[in-house]
Amino acid sequence: PPRFPGGETVDLNDRCWLDISLPAFTHNIGVVKTQLAGEALLMVAVKSDAYGHGQEMMAPAAVSAGADALAVLDIETGVALRRLLPNVPMLCWLLSPGNDFQQAIDASLDMGVSHVWQLRAIEEAHITTPVRLHLKIDTGLHRNGALWRDWPALVAEAARLEGAGIAKVVGIWSHLADTSIAEDNAALERFHKAVAVAREAGLHPTLLHIAASAAAMEVPEARLDLVRVGLIAYGVSPFEEVTAQDLNFQPVMTARARVVEIEGSTVTLGMGYTDGLLPIPPQTGWVLINGEKAPIESLGVDTLTVSRPAGVVHVGDVATLWGEPAQGSPRVEDWAAWAGTIGDEVIVGVSPRVHRNYLTS
Repeated sequence: PPRFPGGETVDLNDRCWLDISLPAFTHNIGVVKTQLAGEALLMVAVKSDAYGHGQEMMAPAAVSAGADALAVLDIETGVALRRLLPNVPMLCWLLSPGNDFQQAIDASLDMGVSHVWQLRAIEEAHITTPVRLHLKIDTGLHRNGALWRDWPALVAEAARLEGAGIAKVVGIWSHLADTSIAEDNAALERFHKAVAVAREAGLHPTLLHIAASAAAMEVPEARLDLVRVGLIAYGVSPFEEVTAQDLNFQPVMTARARVVEIEGSTVTLGMGYTDGLLPIPPQTGWVLINGEKAPIESLGVDTLTVSRPAGVVHVGDVATLWGEPAQGSPRVEDWAAWAGTIGDEVIVGVSPRVHRNYLTS
């Protein structure tokens, strides 16, 4: 392993880590509530281990900052977080035939349902109190919602389960494509037609939700009863042309790597692709070392090689890979552009073995 000049080994927690700012996250939730949710309730996504930030820290932080509910995506995440947050509504909707529906029911998770077979699986479970359901209609994105031709049968079956005391339909929801305001408005119209069909079947949902960050900002009428936000709450923009900082959101995750070797005109940092850095083309991008830009040369297994910056650099100095744009570092969005992907991939991809250092001030 790399060694400092004094001979000590550089361990994993010291050669690279993530600084996670809880105050920045709290600030972002506040901005979401005022600028995106407005009068609607707020659901914050903590899927994919809270976008790589650590769900056990970020989920309670989201609730403390004002989130009314959490989007957990899968049953396993909801069950794990239920022990920490016994009374917070949590919506899981990535449901497959191999899932343990009983586990979700025992954890009092809200379940996003798109198919009749899912309702049948719920009916077969042991029920003590009605299971809270959010029925999902596809409005054009084709992301696991019920197709229009299947919607009447789904709502009719859900109404039957309500009548039997097995379930309670508390929500109807969908995802928007966010390809254009016109398409979002057309999808919103289809959504309201689906809600009308559900009501004709005898359902009375109190939570209608279709808007995520983009629609909540650009199509305010899509906010309805609840707004769901994910990436933007973590300080990463979902928009191509606008940064999160342009919208008054602060970076929550800052990636750090220590200088482990200096040889001639190159500097080696202690973070590589086994730590979750995405591969980027050679001679693309930069990091910040002691306030100076250091162009990236190549990515290795557990190292990142950069050109030696103009200022003085020593082994043991700390480089910022992303997360402090006000000081001149790259943004998460920059790394996404260099790798030809989206911001989610950059932060979710950081290995769990990389230490998360939670900052409270």
